[in-house]
Amino acid sequence: MGLFMTVERTDNVSYGDMIKNFEGEPFFYSLRLLSESEELLDKVHLKKRWHHPLVTEIEVKQDGIWGVIYKPPGPGPFPCIIDTPVLSGRLCKTHAPLFASEGFLSFCFPMFDEPGLPKTLQDVDIEYLSKHIKYVQSLPYCSDKIGLYGTSFAGTIAHHLATKHPELKAVATTNGPGAFYREKGYMKENGRPMECETLDSSLTVTENGVVKQEAIFSDLMRRLRPENSIKWENISTNISFRVLSSIDDWLIDGVTNGAYIRDSLLKTGHKVDMDFVNSGHVTVIPYIPHHYFGYNKFLNVNLAFGGETCTHGKVQETAWEKHIQFLKKHLGAPKKLPDYVRETRVLIPERSGSKL
Repeated sequence: MGLFMTVERTDNVSYGDMIKNFEGEPFFYSLRLLSESEELLDKVHLKKRWHHPLVTEIEVKQDGIWGVIYKPPGPGPFPCIIDTPVLSGRLCKTHAPLFASEGFLSFCFPMFDEPGLPKTLQDVDIEYLSKHIKYVQSLPYCSDKIGLYGTSFAGTIAHHLATKHPELKAVATTNGPGAFYREKGYMKENGRPMECETLDSSLTVTENGVVKQEAIFSDLMRRLRPENSIKWENISTNISFRVLSSIDDWLIDGVTNGAYIRDSLLKTGHKVDMDFVNSGHVTVIPYIPHHYFGYNKFLNVNLAFGGETCTHGKVQETAWEKHIQFLKKHLGAPKKLPDYVRETRVLIPERSGSKL
């Protein structure tokens, strides 16, 4: 699906809706060739798979563990990548299938706002997240090479989990804030609220009703305290890091935040692969629509994420490839999956996982 690097949402997508593909279902596209007078000259349907057909999806619901394993073919053991939960709290299958298609064992799981889980982020206990890492370690087809991947707040979760799990080998994050930026009791640790100070920022409404967060990051960094910062010194120096920060990020200051994380890790003796890129906040997998803004139900506003569509699309392609190279370097390069026969005639179902 490398035909189009630049993809935008069509008019039939709800305003502010983010196309995250939580279920990891195929995307279907209709490619139309039009004349200058907009006469239809030809049309072909396209299908974008979310994972290799030989990858097995295994749902897990047992002993307080809830998630989805993506297993490459064969007995393993495989190096493993755990996709940490996104800010929405829901089970999100956006990244894990792609890691499995590269030959990694991968795992994703929800955090809240799903049946049987807490309703809000404030009620989540960090120990719940650690249970999933321990579960993956127990799998007979998982090697001892385990890494974490997280984008946005999931990157903050990944960094925090690294302070708890010295057995990890690598952590890759994209635009993850370097601290918890919310009110006291934002999350729980060992059943107790984490002491997190409120850090103020202004919200400015732009002409189209989108909110741009103009956080004065020098002030935010000045007000960080040990209790609301990632404890970088508690992270094993055996864990390698890749940090990607977007300089056109409208939600957080990518340069200041990225430099803060990089400098904190270097100061504590860690190996860091740092990338500053010219994209917006939601820099995710290649060939997915550009999200320059999106609705946040917790704040009840549309947040601006930034990024120029063409440049952003190119960054998503190159950044993802660098993530894969980094993880293969530090977790071991898994066996490449064989190629497969593509469909020569694609039928678009009446209802698909994509709104495009």
